[in-house]
Amino acid sequence: MATKQYIAKYHQLKQIYERELGKEIADITWYRVVATLKQHFNFSVLSSDAQKIVETFAGFKRRYGSFTGRGEGFSERWQAFRHFYEMDAQYQGGEFLKLLAEHLKINLDDVPRSTPYYWFERAELSFSAENIYHCKDLALVAFVAAKWAINKRSQPMKSTNTKVLTLAL
Repeated sequence: MATKQYIAKYHQLKQIYERELGKEIADITWYRVVATLKQHFNFSVLSSDAQKIVETFAGFKRRYGSFTGRGEGFSERWQAFRHFYEMDAQYQGGEFLKLLAEHLKINLDDVPRSTPYYWFERAELSFSAENIYHCKDLALVAFVAAKWAINKRSQPMKSTNTKVLTLAL
């Protein structure tokens, strides 16, 4: 059974989430958000950092929309985020892209030139191969890039073998 303190904090956190998100949400939606936070962030309603976690999560949700903790590819995207977030290092932009490609198991040559700029832009950073970035900031870039990598892998392979095309006719 929930205590009065728990219920009050639970409702206060919902109001903070709605304020950060910029809209009201249903109670069942808030229940699901709390469940997601508990699953992925070791979240506790009564913890001292609960408000900061809720504000951060709402900011991600507002920016990325699909930041729900569910859905296809979220686990891989979250893994990429955590991989870089848990590092205590700094990298040049170009060096980071090589590490990211290695982590996501993609070939950097297959990435269109403008795509890394898009990844950084979505993380509210400006990309330069020479700039130094902290891994805490690069974690969001990895989250965005992982979605691209997942989508790229799920595209059907195009065959350039004319024999295969001839057999199809």
